Amino acid sequence: MQATQDSLWRQFYRDALFELDPELLQSKLQIATKAIERRLSELPAHGVAREVLELTDAKRILGYLRNNEQG
Repeated sequence: MQATQDSLWRQFYRDALFELDPELLQSKLQIATKAIERRLSELPAHGVAREVLELTDAKRILGYLRNNEQG
């Protein structure tokens, strides 16, 4: 199940990054952000350093896109 949850947030993240339709972008950004937050909450307190870094970077990038989306 861990690999599935790991790949799930990555898929939602990629879907948001490559969405070209401004009408769909905001919802995909929300879905990806929720998946990232869910994955962060599933990791042990010490977490897996590399994945935690990837998750926090992805969340920051999605926030930037949400705040700067020209739609």
